Amino acid sequence: MKMQGLSLDQAPPYKIPMIYYIIASFYLISFCFSILSYANGIESRYYYESIAITHILTLGFFTHVMIGSLFQMIPVIIGIAYKKVNIQAILVLLFLNIGTICFITGFLTSKKIFMHLSSLFLILALVFFAVSTFFTILKTEDKNPTVKTFITALSFLFFGVILGIITLINHGSGFTSKNFADVHISIIFFGWLIMLISGVSYKVVPMFYVTKEYPLFIKNHFYWIISLILIFLSLFIITDSKFVPLFKTLLAVFTLIFSLTTLHLLKNRKRPRRDTTINLWYFAMINLSFASVFWIISIWIKVEIDFLISIVFGLGFAYSLINGMLYKIVPFLTWFHLSSKMIFDAEMSQVIQNNYMKLQYNIFIVSYFMFLLSLLFKSFIYVAIVLFLISSLILCYNIISAYTYYKRLNKTI
Repeated sequence: MKMQGLSLDQAPPYKIPMIYYIIASFYLISFCFSILSYANGIESRYYYESIAITHILTLGFFTHVMIGSLFQMIPVIIGIAYKKVNIQAILVLLFLNIGTICFITGFLTSKKIFMHLSSLFLILALVFFAVSTFFTILKTEDKNPTVKTFITALSFLFFGVILGIITLINHGSGFTSKNFADVHISIIFFGWLIMLISGVSYKVVPMFYVTKEYPLFIKNHFYWIISLILIFLSLFIITDSKFVPLFKTLLAVFTLIFSLTTLHLLKNRKRPRRDTTINLWYFAMINLSFASVFWIISIWIKVEIDFLISIVFGLGFAYSLINGMLYKIVPFLTWFHLSSKMIFDAEMSQVIQNNYMKLQYNIFIVSYFMFLLSLLFKSFIYVAIVLFLISSLILCYNIISAYTYYKRLNKTI
């Protein structure tokens, strides 16, 4: 592992990212129970139940893991610490949870009051976090590609949240709601999620997997090309322009270039040892490639494969990658924080048991293919959900066991 360029002395307390991760795993389990309850009656992504379930995964799991990771990674990668990080982390966590629970309740019960409350608290959580992190990063003098990509991603998070709130307030009002929802989805998935993952990848992939650096073209130009496409695409969606298919295709093509580049780097890494995390990275990038191709097909051939793309992108790519990152980041954080307290008995390989990681990964992979089969044979959906629930419970156990490992060794001093 290469750790050059990291400011480990700027790392915030261990409990900050870990509490985000543990809560995220609880939301993941809630996601499984929700689709178990509502899966049979959902036939469109615009159904209230579909919107609620999607946001249990995106706000409850994805967002918690991403914010928890950024509270840890920004000071370490950029070298600039957050001001009063404990207070900021607690406030964001509190508002994010109130907002998420109100959002889910609002859509599952069709109560406007909960939707409006969720708007308030999600703005407080996400806009505050985006602005705070944006100005923290701006303090660095080294505006390298990772820094520029992070700044761009945070800007899109800001606008994506604002558009999401506009969509939420106008939900059910026809044109405004649907078009703004489509722009919101594009910005959050490509401007925030893909952008952030690319910025993290520039640091994490070469460091953890001992690969070559990403090509300069990707590092220096990917963020502004995606930004430009997204800005035009958003304007065209709102005005119902005939250029929407063209710009969606461009977005898919550049995303495909990023995923194939990452696969090439991983395949040619200097230490070709296989473990669960590298399997998850491979699986995620293969799925991102397929999702990009499927999206292009659906744009130009006009086939209805929204649910297929949702499974391949949502579970195959986004979930897999975040799962893989957790299995790399959590052991590293636990070992690093114990070592910084002069506890040298800690070993990264002992933080999360390898056989439990493999078990969780294997069950997840089977559940993923069951989800795909359920598109053809609906009865497979229940097998898929039960397997994914078991996988999620093991993931939750693995994260909590890492925390208890830290607490146990920390007591020895």
